[in-house]
Amino acid sequence: MLQKRASPDAFDRQAYLIALLVFLAGSTNAAVVPFIGFYIIQVLGHAPATLGLYSVTAMVASIVASRIYGERVDAGVRVRPLLLLSVLGAFVAAAAATFGNLALLVAITATGMGLSNAASTLVFSYGRYHGRVKSLDTASYNAFLRMMVSLAWMLLPAAAYLIVDLAGAKAVFINAMLMATIWGGLALAIVPRGQTCPMERREEGQIDTGRNLPLLLAATASFCMSFAHSLCASALPVFLVREVGLPDYAPGLSLSVKCAMEVLLILLAPRIMRRVSARILLCIAAVMAIIAFNIIASVETLPAMIVGAAMEGAYYGLFAGTSLTFIQGFARGRTARATALYMNSIFLAALFAVPLMGFVAQYASFGISIRLASVGAGAGLLLLFLTRRQVSE
Repeated sequence: MLQKRASPDAFDRQAYLIALLVFLAGSTNAAVVPFIGFYIIQVLGHAPATLGLYSVTAMVASIVASRIYGERVDAGVRVRPLLLLSVLGAFVAAAAATFGNLALLVAITATGMGLSNAASTLVFSYGRYHGRVKSLDTASYNAFLRMMVSLAWMLLPAAAYLIVDLAGAKAVFINAMLMATIWGGLALAIVPRGQTCPMERREEGQIDTGRNLPLLLAATASFCMSFAHSLCASALPVFLVREVGLPDYAPGLSLSVKCAMEVLLILLAPRIMRRVSARILLCIAAVMAIIAFNIIASVETLPAMIVGAAMEGAYYGLFAGTSLTFIQGFARGRTARATALYMNSIFLAALFAVPLMGFVAQYASFGISIRLASVGAGAGLLLLFLTRRQVSE
């Protein structure tokens, strides 16, 4: 029997190259997605409500593309052509955005970024397949790949705003086109021409022939936790500056502390999973989330904000480092479908959370929006409890 390797130091060269591919894919998205709202409202001067047109189109495109990609990959379709389609989507999306036309942004940029987002399903599925073939430790490698996404989102949004300050908004999209080109070249170099990630072979009684209720429960729990995270994250910057009265640098400091804790806990999550199950670890993350949201909503000083940010990063790091492995554990051989459900749970969460935050903030306050995130974390905890008798792989 092959011995599973337990730490990132044991990963082979291809495993690290796949992680680099994840980082570049995440960086291309992170260079554009957080900037689009600012671009539409602040640079182009459109009403905030128009951002909803872009967001809905992008999220629908992401969800549909992820679902199609997942089904096709499970069926044994080659990975590289689908991945290059996502790269092309990102390149065309950035190119269309340079014209500054709202119709092009909604029709082309949003659709192209939806295809780009769906690449995560492909690369995570490829990583899982490579890990299975090479007998890598699944939890450690999933967490390592997920950490690369977090690193991309730590670095690139700030870089985008630095670029716009130095060279203007159009330069942000030109940079994204360059990154998409590098991403495409790396995909050609790393992913073998005939690479597939077919369904895992199962015994007769284990073949997935119908609705997989445990998988749906696990994905819905991920949706609830992601919804809570999106609700808090979207309300936090304005809450800290406008309602609490902290300095303008406070949201950036909070994000830095949160991201540092997030990366640390993503790396620690696989080690903890060797002592407790993924479900128990996710339950701990949900309880920590409820505590974190209420601490953050009660912040009055910078030290209290730092404590809340550290708690937020800790819970989300545990969740991000564990949830993909937990969901794939109910895949019944259809890993790409499970991965697509995981990614769609994140996309859908953002789709619903941001408009709800705006509605609650308008009629109540941003602080109430953050406290409301506790409800999402509580719902996730309940759904995790309902999976306690389901057997994962």
